[in-house]
Amino acid sequence: MNQVFFNKTQNVSVSRITTDGWWLENTTEHVVKGTALGKDFTINIYTPSKGGMIARYDRETDTWSEETKDRTYDEYFNEYGQKFLIGEPDGDYPVWAIVEAPPEHDQTTQTVLYKNQQWQVFDILLGKSFFDEYGNEFLVSDYNFELPEKHTFTKPPELRLDNRAVKLVEGQWQQFLDYRGEMAYAKDRDNGTDYQIEELGDLPETHTLSAPDPFDSWIDKGWKYDIERHRPFKVGEEKQWRDNELTKVLDRIDQYEKDQNYPVELRTSPIQTNEDYLRLLQDRKNLSVYPESSYFPFGERPSLSGLAN
Repeated sequence: MNQVFFNKTQNVSVSRITTDGWWLENTTEHVVKGTALGKDFTINIYTPSKGGMIARYDRETDTWSEETKDRTYDEYFNEYGQKFLIGEPDGDYPVWAIVEAPPEHDQTTQTVLYKNQQWQVFDILLGKSFFDEYGNEFLVSDYNFELPEKHTFTKPPELRLDNRAVKLVEGQWQQFLDYRGEMAYAKDRDNGTDYQIEELGDLPETHTLSAPDPFDSWIDKGWKYDIERHRPFKVGEEKQWRDNELTKVLDRIDQYEKDQNYPVELRTSPIQTNEDYLRLLQDRKNLSVYPESSYFPFGERPSLSGLAN
């Protein structure tokens, strides 16, 4: 568009525009003879059809665009309630924009957060104590704090008895026996299972804190030595002893019997007399019949000559 110079001094009705052509207002501009309007004015007047509407002036063609809604002052918010303006007549919301305004709140003591498609108001609780279900204390260190599940702001009560601990149950503090870390022993040693206690509360009737000795059974509300529980272990122990001793006796007998076929000067057996040989044979018999004896495996072991050692 060529610049128009006025041939006389006068007041001219104009539309004032931005550097990129957006209408700002209609006003009157005083021009002096021989001068032209500045680039921020045009005598091609645009008048909005209603409030909030705007158009854009094209200086090259001296025309106005189709009228559109002016979005310069449209508000939007981030998730923390901070307000922004679009800032341009033809601008648009960013993808993260929240159009709904946050609720009224006291900004000195409260915050807001847009969560789950709605605004939530939070009291500022920085430094406040809260407790987990076992009474461990924590301090609020974040804005928009939500109390976690199984936590409370209520301080747990003082413990009245030893060996007790508190636990939060349905929002209320309760006191329980505390055996955590100890072993629970199954009273039924054949079918039950021992375990380390991890939870508060009474022991089940099937278990006890009292540790059994190796061959105990739960009899009459307590651990007692059970010979039948001991029996299979004792049988194995005694048979192992018998087998070891019998092997030595048989080896010594075999050595003696073979020596009888050699000249005296070439014999190696320490058994020198027939009486000692007979004593070894008696040792063999005593060891052989030991497992069948009426007192096996809890009676005395057979007495041996010691000649096999």
